[in-house]
Amino acid sequence: MTIDFLYTHRYVLRAVIEFTTPFLVGAGRKGDTADAVFVSDANGFPALPGSSIAGVLRARFRETFSADDEERLFGFQKGDEGEGSRLTVSWGCIHDCTNAPVEGIVPFQRHDDPVLAKARIPSIRDHVRINHKGASSAEEHGKFDEQAVCAGHRFTFELELSGTAEESPLWEKLLSLLSTIPLRFGGKTRRGYGACRLISLKGRIFDLRSDFDSYIKHPVALSEPSPLLEEIDAGQHVAEKSIILSLSPCGFWMIGGGYDLPEQRGDADMAPLRDCRIVWSGDGAKVEDDLIVIPAASVKGALSHRVAFHYNALKGVFSDTLSPESIPGFCGEGNTAVRELFGFSKERDISVNGPKETNSTDGKAGRVFIDDIYLSRDHLSRLVPHVGIDRFTGGARDQVLFSERPLWKGNPIDLRIVVADTTNMEDRDNVLKAFRSAVLELAEGNLQLGAGSGRGLGYFRADAPVEWPDYMKTAIEG
Repeated sequence: MTIDFLYTHRYVLRAVIEFTTPFLVGAGRKGDTADAVFVSDANGFPALPGSSIAGVLRARFRETFSADDEERLFGFQKGDEGEGSRLTVSWGCIHDCTNAPVEGIVPFQRHDDPVLAKARIPSIRDHVRINHKGASSAEEHGKFDEQAVCAGHRFTFELELSGTAEESPLWEKLLSLLSTIPLRFGGKTRRGYGACRLISLKGRIFDLRSDFDSYIKHPVALSEPSPLLEEIDAGQHVAEKSIILSLSPCGFWMIGGGYDLPEQRGDADMAPLRDCRIVWSGDGAKVEDDLIVIPAASVKGALSHRVAFHYNALKGVFSDTLSPESIPGFCGEGNTAVRELFGFSKERDISVNGPKETNSTDGKAGRVFIDDIYLSRDHLSRLVPHVGIDRFTGGARDQVLFSERPLWKGNPIDLRIVVADTTNMEDRDNVLKAFRSAVLELAEGNLQLGAGSGRGLGYFRADAPVEWPDYMKTAIEG
């Protein structure tokens, strides 16, 4: 008896990834301690939904290859015609400190695993919307916070494609996407979240006509190793060129929002932001706590504000020639350079390059990627007292004594900035020129970062000339 298979082959792939930055896969609701909380499994551990993985792979596939290949792999719907996806994507399972995937309901005592225990405790990141004057915005939702899972966690997920022998080139294209850096999952990826690297890639192509018995022996559980899968050398490579700045602090500096450490008596009202991360050595992991963090959002916000300034200067737009009502149309999301580089939000009516109202219903993701920077705890800090000043008398205000603990100089900080695909960018040359000018301001010590900029904090200077990738040469030479 001959069995006629519609799809004669099964392409199976099991991947292990490690997040190099904090990540947030939003649950779409508010929590008790944050405005945005992450998706978790029945154990309370962070989870990586299959839909999130599939969505990222599909978007990257659409950008890299043809629409026909995308539809063949992920399915499509056009009117009354359509075809379901032939690619099955599992949920990602978090790893414990022994590098073993955690699947199903686990015994309560296993929650004491240091990596899993840390996964259940989110990092809270505070954010403040910035207006066109560079100050915090008092508009609705101007202050918000979100839960993020700390960097270093590992996840295992599996892909399976139903197809024929002719699908082999399509499968190879999918493999090439998984080996491309940066690959980012979850939300807020333009704000430094969700960057990951590939740790392991194993796969096999099963011909069901001759190898069906082997296929059914492949374990479904991700926590169970599969001896049938073979190691794949994916050869990781970087898709975009980076701008690397080695910045040395020129004096006091602080990225606020943190807490004072107990050994420092906990007496500072303002202290540097701190977070933790998971560090792996072989198949074992440990938790590094209380690391000083320079969040990507702080750098991105400063650059975005200066990009708008330089773009307006290139276009001959100055505030003294504009009416107060039209100024927001040239700043923030109303500025073309900001929109092209940093994106803009959905469902918000804003003015773009003037008073004309534009409905940006669809929104657009930004092109600029900046990752968090982690520093050791041994950076020197100083307790600096302050007294609030009465604006009318010029004297000290009663009961307004506060203190902060800024950092003092320290080792150079390596800042990595990536601008993804600059093709189809509106007014490309001027946008890149404005971006170049903003980066140079930071490198030359003319753009402050972090808190206390009005008090002289946050000056940095590059130790070497900026090396520009190819996509910036047009702007530089122009």
